[in-house]
Amino acid sequence: MTWLLAAGLAVYPSTQLRLGGLPLGPGELLLLAWLGLAALRLTLAGGAAFGPALARISLFWLTLALALCAGAAVGFAREPFQYWSGIAHDVMAYTLLASLACMMAIDLAEPARRRRAIRRAAALGAGSMLLQMADAWGPLALPGVDPWFYDRLRGWSLDPNQLGFFALFVALLAVHLAETAPRLREALAMLPLLGVALTTGLLTRSDTFVVALMAAGSLYLMLKSVTWLRDVPMGPTLRGGVAALGLLSLPLAAASAAPFLSAAVERVEQTSAEVYAEDGQGDLRFHLWAEAWEKGLWSGLIGYGPGPHLTSKSWKQPPPYKFEAHNTSLDLLTQGGIVATSAFLLLCLTTVGAAWRARLAALAALVAGLAVFSMFHFVVRHPLFWFGVAVCLLEATRPARAGHAAAGEIRS
Repeated sequence: MTWLLAAGLAVYPSTQLRLGGLPLGPGELLLLAWLGLAALRLTLAGGAAFGPALARISLFWLTLALALCAGAAVGFAREPFQYWSGIAHDVMAYTLLASLACMMAIDLAEPARRRRAIRRAAALGAGSMLLQMADAWGPLALPGVDPWFYDRLRGWSLDPNQLGFFALFVALLAVHLAETAPRLREALAMLPLLGVALTTGLLTRSDTFVVALMAAGSLYLMLKSVTWLRDVPMGPTLRGGVAALGLLSLPLAAASAAPFLSAAVERVEQTSAEVYAEDGQGDLRFHLWAEAWEKGLWSGLIGYGPGPHLTSKSWKQPPPYKFEAHNTSLDLLTQGGIVATSAFLLLCLTTVGAAWRARLAALAALVAGLAVFSMFHFVVRHPLFWFGVAVCLLEATRPARAGHAAAGEIRS
């Protein structure tokens, strides 16, 4: 049954495969099928234990539901018109995602089952990206699908950033599998998956992918360094030698990089200015964020309920059409106020913190990277985000971590 979950996660970002503009596509149907079978399995097994991971995820969704109800009361009283199709979309999406997230925390509680799901999600995800690249360069051509957005690869997604989000997800899952593999050959087997994901992400030319990858990579290296320095004696071991050499080389590396610092800063500024000015997206995005913040304040920090609530985009459509801010924290602010936004931020921080305490560098980097994407996308409605959160919380609360530590020592 983990194959069904993995297939749903791998196909879900392929939004161009939805037929006739329907809100459900192959990915959603596979996830719904998995959800039904998982619920049947849980019923036949006589229920499941209410663990810490399920408790945190359930608490988030309960808090969000109450905040959205309060926001809806304010919205019905204060907003001049209602965007009913947008409200219905969010209600259905939140219901599906809450069910999926809670079921992931229940069904993947067994470590062996969870690792199979992670491995299959990474493998099928990499396979999906290979097929999308084959479609982009001709060997495989799906009718009705345009894999390019100008010179940016978007594969079977509607937007290159969607594919970049998926590529980051698969890349960090592969790193986690390599990091926790019991044997060296299993760790090396993850390298092709990592290579496919990184190549795909770079081909999307998504700035968010690059920023998220840098943030996730920095956190990963930081946590691995802290773990090595804390646990490994500075003696004649491979890890001790690497850590010692790294510490000794820091001053030399800093001195050698100094002449290039100003050039690097200028290059970053130039690139940022180009990205900001491209198609006016910088001005448009900040305009949406400013309006979302104002909307949240006008609601008394309570929000206006589910659905989009922005109306003054650069190109307008007549009422009742509304827009989203494409920023998870701000969109939640317009829907459920400060309570919903705080719940999301607290969930991200506590999940990364749990992974940090459990010394799960790759999973901490995964959630941090997905959180970076939340600054430019509404990630609460992505099953990939909830799979990452559920796996991270389950792994962090796993009673015994000695096996992973021992495996790491063997590979060293």
